[in-house]
Amino acid sequence: MGVEMSVRQLEMFSAVVDHGSITEAARALIVSPGAVSLAISQLEASLGVQVAIRTRGRGVQVTAAGRDVYEHAREIAESLQEIRKVAAATRGGLTGALRLGLFTTLSPWLFPPLAEHFDRSFPDVDLQLVEGGSAELQDQLAEGRLDAALLYENHVSTPLETRRLAAVRLQLALAAAHPLAAYDAVPLAALRDEDAVLLAMRPASDHVEEILRVAGMTPRVRWRSTNVETIRSLVARGLGYTIIMGRPYGDLTYEGMPVVYRPIADDLPANALVLVTPKGGRPTAKLRELAAFCDEAFGEDVEPGVPTSRMGRLS
Repeated sequence: MGVEMSVRQLEMFSAVVDHGSITEAARALIVSPGAVSLAISQLEASLGVQVAIRTRGRGVQVTAAGRDVYEHAREIAESLQEIRKVAAATRGGLTGALRLGLFTTLSPWLFPPLAEHFDRSFPDVDLQLVEGGSAELQDQLAEGRLDAALLYENHVSTPLETRRLAAVRLQLALAAAHPLAAYDAVPLAALRDEDAVLLAMRPASDHVEEILRVAGMTPRVRWRSTNVETIRSLVARGLGYTIIMGRPYGDLTYEGMPVVYRPIADDLPANALVLVTPKGGRPTAKLRELAAFCDEAFGEDVEPGVPTSRMGRLS
């Protein structure tokens, strides 16, 4: 039986061509010249052709067949280097891509501090932002196209590793002149005859409408939008109420009009901000750093309402 061709033989042959001699190739690969010479002999035995002519004092001359083999060997050697880099990053290096998904309405609060943290502390990490609905982000996690995502707990519908960061609660948003704005807390039943402007993203929209149905009412939805700022601007003009999680500092719309937020008096289903990763995945150094920062910046022990607390306006 002939000698089997190996990736290592191709890597060594590629290095010999690149460096012009067995000695220099051995130095670059940190092996002995004898190991390189043996690898080339084994490669030739496997292929049944001569790829290089070794002449004492004149180095190595690559044959025509060797040139053809080299083109493919170089591609394999380069791919092998990339695989080694990926493996190094997975084992513990804070380098390379970190693909992070964020539910669209969470992104304005959570991604900027994350981007700043990795940009300043770990510049070799390529933090990539993917915004979208909860279902599509979970699909991308399952398909390996995302490394992690920040979602609401009651949106998670597929088997994922879930790290709970902080409890959150829906709020009612109203125009400043709305009569219900005078309440300390508003019962949902008081909205029965009011128009609603709701988020047009599932499952968030489904959860809100289910909460209203449990309270004994069917919402009079006048408009739906996937853009939270459009919703807030409509609310500020007195064109309807909305039930929403996020509350920007300043409570003003793009137009500078005020929006008033009030707690909902009814009991609501528990919900939380969660960091999710694929089920059974091995945590890398990048994911461990992501989780640690999320705990510190967005976790339960962050004091609500303090400007540096990104979660204080979501609960």
